[in-house]
Amino acid sequence: MTREEEVRKKVKALKMFYKDLINFAIVNSVLILIWLTFDRTGTFWPKYVMLVWAIALVLRASRSGVTPLMFHRSSFLSPEWEEKKVKEIMKHHKFHPDTPTTKEKKEK
Repeated sequence: MTREEEVRKKVKALKMFYKDLINFAIVNSVLILIWLTFDRTGTFWPKYVMLVWAIALVLRASRSGVTPLMFHRSSFLSPEWEEKKVKEIMKHHKFHPDTPTTKEKKEK
């Protein structure tokens, strides 16, 4: 499988996941409206549907590999983010690679 085919497959999976999210929002909105209209004093029963469906969506997103595509800008767990943050902090504090750190200074 070529790289382009892999990317197309991931994009298609992401598209399906977004459709599932839209269905989730629509169906649960209707269930909430039904609850508000007919059973407002009782238990908020749509929460059970929402909880189970949300768990299923999270599992589907992790299995299909679309999570990194959705959170590619805020993925703070990636090695690239770590490296970028190190450089940002070093630049902010004006550290230089040959300057000893405070820990090294205490050891001397």
